This record gives sequence, C-alpha cells and structure tokens, in this order.
Amino acid sequence: MRVGEHRFWFRAVSAALVGLISMGACGAAMPESGGEGTALPAGADEADPLAKKPGPNAGTAEGERCPHGALEDPHRGFVRCLRPEERDAGWLPPPPQAEPQPPDAGVEGPPPDAGPPANDAGASPSAPQVAAPPKEEKPAPGPPPLVAFTTPKFEGGEVPRAEKFLNGVLEGMGKCVADNGGLKSDKGTLKITFLVRARGRAEGVEVASAKGIGADAANCIRLLLKNRAVGAPSADPVGVTVTFTLEKTKP
Repeated sequence: MRVGEHRFWFRAVSAALVGLISMGACGAAMPESGGEGTALPAGADEADPLAKKPGPNAGTAEGERCPHGALEDPHRGFVRCLRPEERDAGWLPPPPQAEPQPPDAGVEGPPPDAGPPANDAGASPSAPQVAAPPKEEKPAPGPPPLVAFTTPKFEGGEVPRAEKFLNGVLEGMGKCVADNGGLKSDKGTLKITFLVRARGRAEGVEVASAKGIGADAANCIRLLLKNRAVGAPSADPVGVTVTFTLEKTKP
C-alpha cells in the first residue's frame, strides 16, 4: 500500500470515531422524559417523581420534604413538591386555610362576652304596664229614709194628677238613697224640676239642689222620674218644681 492511500484511510477512520463520540455525548446530554423543562401531559402527577402521597409515618416538616414549596391536593390526599423555577410561579393556588374550630357542643347559653339579645326587626320595646286604678266599692245598702214632698209649684198652667204621681214614686226615691250611700246627716232635701207637655210625661228632669245625699243618689232619683207618666197638663208646656224632704228612720 502506498503512502497516499494509507493517509486517506487513517483520516476516514479518525473521522468516524469522532462522529461516534459526538453522538454519544449528545445522547447523554438529552433530558429524560418528564424531567425539568419538559411539559407533562394532563393527569401525569402520579408519574412525576416530585409528586407523592405522604405516608402514614411521614413526620418530617414540610420544609424538609419540599424545600421549594409544595402543591397540596387535600381531596386526593397527596403532595407535589415544587421545582426551583416553580417556587414563585403566579399560577400557584394559595395555601390551604385551616378550618375553624367548631364551638363547644356541651356549652349552653350565650358566650361570656355576648351582649344582651337584640330586639326583633321592626318591633318596638314593650311599654311598661300601668296598673289600673282601684275601683271604688259601693257602700252597702242601708235602710231607706222617709221621703215626703211639699206642694208642687206650677208655671204656665197646672197638672191636676201631679201629686198622685209623686206619691207613687216616694218608695223608689228612698231605695235610690239607701243603695247609693244613704243620708249623710239625719235630714236632707232634694229639689227637682221638669216639664209636662201634651203627652203628659215628665221631660227634662233636672236636680236643682241636693243636701244630705250624694251625687249618685240624686242621679238615681232623676232617672227614676224621667219620662214617667204624670198626667195631662192644662197647657203645653207646664213647668213643675217639687222639693222633697228625707229623714233617717229610727232603728
């Protein structure tokens, strides 16, 4: 073999060896599937060597397990450690918040620092109840007094049957006085005025004066005489004035 051919084959073999060495170096430099800088398909968290479920005996602190932070899934129960370039990523969710502790189940009533209960919406505070004034008790009825009358006085005419009418109401007048406090002294007087029109009844009965009896007794007598039949008058109308005397009965 000549010297020129020998050099040609030496250069060809050297070039082939250099190519093989370069291919081996490139293959060693390529990252593994799922390594840093390679996007992972969805659902590949379990295949990620940084994603793992904490074991039952995992007692180390989170900083020791994941020095760059962790992405936790409390529903699925695993923790994925973050890579160095993911430490400050903006897409990371906030850390899980601790759930509030439930109140003590066995404690009754409001908490010690609770204020007074608020009033219902739209309801006004109840007004203090005012006690009703005590009712006055009527005095026990006593014996009725003796009742008499003087000759009635007429104005504008006469009422012939007036005295007969007055004699018929004396017993009722005595009962009115007895049932309403009785006589306040041994004797009393009562002046009554009324009108008699064509229909012959006592109208507009009024108490002109009263002595020795109370207002309730006088009003009872006025109602007793009101609209009672007196008799036909000689004119229309005729005014009548009658004075009654009252005297306590002896026991």
